[in-house]
Amino acid sequence: MKSEGPPAPAPPASDGGITVHNCLHPGHRYQAAVDGVCRVALRGLSGPWDVSVYPVGRAWFRIDIVAPDGASWSLSVPVHEGPRAEDLADTVRAACVRYCCLRPKSGKRRADGGPKAGSERGELASGPSPAPEGTPK
Repeated sequence: MKSEGPPAPAPPASDGGITVHNCLHPGHRYQAAVDGVCRVALRGLSGPWDVSVYPVGRAWFRIDIVAPDGASWSLSVPVHEGPRAEDLADTVRAACVRYCCLRPKSGKRRADGGPKAGSERGELASGPSPAPEGTPK
């Protein structure tokens, strides 16, 4: 009989082009819900999407999202008095849908982030938004 070592860790859950790496510890307030939150948020968006969720200290956790074209962004979420799962799914989806709408129709991102010369009115550029000049008093 062949001796077996410790069981291999389960691979990240993936279906429908969505891979979720849930690194929250068992017992974390959002640990059980985060997989469903991400799948609900990305449902219907063309994939593949890669989502990683990590604890950041005791009061926060971070969600890192990688879009199909390799673009990425992060979201920090408070644990105590944090959002309901439905609200968190809405926030993640809004960011992903907004990103999908900001991509040029060619699917390629410009290196300088600026709008295309002669772009049609109503098309949004794929570059970052300008930083605010300060806060009003």
